[in-house]
Amino acid sequence: MEALMTLDCSNYSENIVEVLKIFQQIGWYIYNPQGKVEYLPIDDDDEYDWQCDEKTESELYDIISKKTAGKEQIGVNLFYCNGAEGISLMACDTSQIILSITINRKTVKGKYTDMAWYLQNIIYKFLDIDVRLLSYKIEEYED
Repeated sequence: MEALMTLDCSNYSENIVEVLKIFQQIGWYIYNPQGKVEYLPIDDDDEYDWQCDEKTESELYDIISKKTAGKEQIGVNLFYCNGAEGISLMACDTSQIILSITINRKTVKGKYTDMAWYLQNIIYKFLDIDVRLLSYKIEEYED
């Protein structure tokens, strides 16, 4: 199964760093359980050569700002607080943020994505803090 969530946050901000700060505010952290950041480096050129390094928040935001200036795809894995679940955030701008729900995906009936959990812990939390989304879409595909 593959599950995706697509968000349009452009009404909130045109800056992907601002959107990442909101994710952190609602409990999705940039650090994996080992305390490292998983991200796409500058000049990745769609190779998807994910890096896993010890970085500060400001170092990651600097990388993202440089990638934005170069019109590169941004990729950051986010991890839910006090849990093992994670999402891969991919975006070139805030009008189409794709969240790939793959890292320790919460499931029901053994294989289906627990979309209610992701709605509660992403969409509803955005709405609770008055981040108005222009649109959101949730999809799941059978392999």
